[in-house]
Amino acid sequence: MIKITFENLGAIEFGEIELAELTVICGENNTGKTYVTYLVYCLLKTWKQLVDIDLEGVFDELLRNGVVKVDLQNKVADVWPELCSQTLSKFQEQFPEMLASKSELLSKLKLCVEAPLGEQWKARDFKNELRSSTGNLLVTITKPTNSSEVELAAPKAEDLTPHLALGNFIEERLIDLILDEVIPNIFIASTERTGATIFRKQLNLATNNLVNLLSQVHQEGVGSITPRQLIETIYGRREYALPVKHNVDFINQLPNTSSEDGELFKSAPELLKSFETIVGGTYATNKEGVTYFQPKGSKLKLGLGEVSSSVRSLLMVWYWFKYFAKKGDMLMLDEPELNLHPANQRRLARFIAALVNHGVKVFLTTHSDYIIKEFNTLIMLNQESSKLQGILSKLKDYSAEDRLEAANVAVYMAREETILRPQGKKKTKTRTLVKADISPSLGIEARSFDETIDDMNAVQEAIYYGLN
Repeated sequence: MIKITFENLGAIEFGEIELAELTVICGENNTGKTYVTYLVYCLLKTWKQLVDIDLEGVFDELLRNGVVKVDLQNKVADVWPELCSQTLSKFQEQFPEMLASKSELLSKLKLCVEAPLGEQWKARDFKNELRSSTGNLLVTITKPTNSSEVELAAPKAEDLTPHLALGNFIEERLIDLILDEVIPNIFIASTERTGATIFRKQLNLATNNLVNLLSQVHQEGVGSITPRQLIETIYGRREYALPVKHNVDFINQLPNTSSEDGELFKSAPELLKSFETIVGGTYATNKEGVTYFQPKGSKLKLGLGEVSSSVRSLLMVWYWFKYFAKKGDMLMLDEPELNLHPANQRRLARFIAALVNHGVKVFLTTHSDYIIKEFNTLIMLNQESSKLQGILSKLKDYSAEDRLEAANVAVYMAREETILRPQGKKKTKTRTLVKADISPSLGIEARSFDETIDDMNAVQEAIYYGLN
């Protein structure tokens, strides 16, 4: 289980978060929830790419002999704390750019990441291969079960050249093998998802950057740019945070109706049906790249500019589930209640719980008391009681599958609290993340919402009793 500790992140002076099967952050506006969300997303999205294994000698032997064996226990597992430290340093250096932020705004940021490897990777067998553009086998990577030793083999080593792409391929596959159970494949639907959907063409960031580059070439000639400038122009400093850019990229490459269905959809198609109850219809993208929405029970095909904001807000999640989701992935939802009626917020909470029960990790931020209270209900339904079946028979919207294990849920409230910080001598008021108590019988104690509801009730009681 990954644990992240940080200081001076946006509005949060100190925070500690341990990712669970369902992780929820709630709190008032401008308390740092989005900063935490983007930190978690960027960490998980880039961590594997930033890990650097020393394989230079391995590549040399592969090119000389055509085969080489690598003990990943020695190369990675035994030096994992050191590798993590190096990776975290690189991440912290690049994080401001990932947020499209000025580095001085995060100059005091301190990070600590605990990502224990575990032993699962050793038990699995593994095989992968790299082929040329013409289909010729270049390199195979194999590992037997219950072993930490990997064999790299090149049938025609004499045809290989020390090439960056080859080294990257081998290193990426070895890192994937070891970190598969530690770092989940992650997808985010940011709060900007509605705008990314409707303005997707205008916000195609890579295309805009490429147009700027071509304009420079037109004005100054081909000799005015270098390969480094080319990369920096296309992938350099952004005006949008990495999660937003990834949302725009996703919207611009939606699978069409002939695309293969995803792994989770194939095994649990009923989940998509329940999600379409919230959306009120279904989506489709034709081979020309035109996306439309068809309301349930209607033959209408509406363009994305003609549909409601809730339909645009949920589009990414529908496509992610239909074509990409698989067990072990993580879905991040920044304020999933956007544009949704309270009844649909409750339905969405049940859909999220169903994802968790099907092996998908979920991370969300929310201002919705309806979502939190629905999670409470699903936690309370998980109790062992002979009376539970009778209760369920009276609740038409629930079934025995609508349950949440309290131990699988972690809820954090972004707020000011008097705490003892690490290495501190006394408790001080600190803008932090406070972990909520979760009871299997009563659910989540979300003080952020409870205090507001208590205030509203007190005002209404004062008015009522004052007038009567």
